[in-house]
Amino acid sequence: MLQRLRQYDVYTKGVEGIQERTTGGAIITLTSLVVVLLLFLSELGIYTTTEVANRMYVDVDPQDTVMHVEVDITFLHEPCSDVAMDASDTKGNREVIVQSDVVAYPLEDEKEGCRFKGFVDLKKIAGDINFAHEGSLNMFTFLEFLDFNSSHIVHSLRFGPSIPNMVNPLENVHKVVIENFKLYKYRISIVPTQYTPLYGSPVQTYQYSVTEHASDPNENGRFSFPGVAFSYEFSPIKVEYIETKPSFLQFLTSTCAIVGGVFAVARILDGFVYSVSAHKVD
Repeated sequence: MLQRLRQYDVYTKGVEGIQERTTGGAIITLTSLVVVLLLFLSELGIYTTTEVANRMYVDVDPQDTVMHVEVDITFLHEPCSDVAMDASDTKGNREVIVQSDVVAYPLEDEKEGCRFKGFVDLKKIAGDINFAHEGSLNMFTFLEFLDFNSSHIVHSLRFGPSIPNMVNPLENVHKVVIENFKLYKYRISIVPTQYTPLYGSPVQTYQYSVTEHASDPNENGRFSFPGVAFSYEFSPIKVEYIETKPSFLQFLTSTCAIVGGVFAVARILDGFVYSVSAHKVD
């Protein structure tokens, strides 16, 4: 058995012109191969894994940059005829809208309720997206105005395309407003973001954080119509995520270093073990 094991010893010893293979050398050789294999697999895992680095810098994109906003919201107690969507900057200027395609769908098997789904392209200027009583755009009766209920579900609100590991705070958010004649407002802080994949063109998008509260439409002395408002502003700092991975040359260099290093240490260890064994025999 030991004789067959010795044939795996690559660290042959020269004794008076004779090359000798030992059991200890074979064990060290096989152990070295196992260590090399494990380290190689570890290095291969590093080489095939894509990491994402990030950096921040001042956002210099112009204000006429178009931001694609996808909206999907349901009003639980208001018919489609009583709700309208609008968007404007902080001064009420509607010229921020480049294109809009939001469609209203009455809730099936329900006498009331309406789902608004679609997109609106806006200039990158701080402003508001409002879903309010239709009377905010047309004439309406005072009683209808007082009975407006802002209970809603925000199925999705997305600024720009999705990127890996992107979290949108306003996903499947349910809000029940007990009192009528309320404005439910989301204050959104948007961070311009660029995702640069390992292969392909950079993706421009926007991440955001949000706070929320319900208030009377005339809060702070400024009158607003009851409904749901998304009030957003932009951070002056832009975040970039960059996919990176080691080059093939780095992988090849590391692999060669692993193989050479392990066998060099193993040869030293084998020589030490052989010397101790030979000393004991003497």
